[in-house]
Amino acid sequence: MKGSRAIDLLVIHHTASPRTASLEEIARWHARRGMQGIGYHHVIGADGVVLPGRELERPGAHARGHNLHSIGLCVVGDNTRPEHAWLDVQIESLLLYVQWFRTFFPRALVLGHRDLAGASTLCPGLDVGKLLERRAA
Repeated sequence: MKGSRAIDLLVIHHTASPRTASLEEIARWHARRGMQGIGYHHVIGADGVVLPGRELERPGAHARGHNLHSIGLCVVGDNTRPEHAWLDVQIESLLLYVQWFRTFFPRALVLGHRDLAGASTLCPGLDVGKLLERRAA
């Protein structure tokens, strides 16, 4: 897993869309914004399945100023709207992903997009730190 990029951060995102958004739709959204392919390294669908996005060796296009040293994980849904909030199966998948990530990068931070220096977004629409703490207890 460890490659040529020095990874010290996992950035958690949401799609800010209904949970029906597909990997292909997300890739189209990113292409319309001028990105070369999907900007996230992995996406968790509404069914909790982790889908491959951008190759891990390649810097993401998901968190300006942090892409070179991070992995981007996006969970489909919108936590700012209750009808599109993440499902339990997605949260469980997210927690397993974080556990997997930490086996390779034990000193890395895990933050929501909104928690990054310079970010002006609500993404992922919840406090990732509190979610991880609550689930660890």
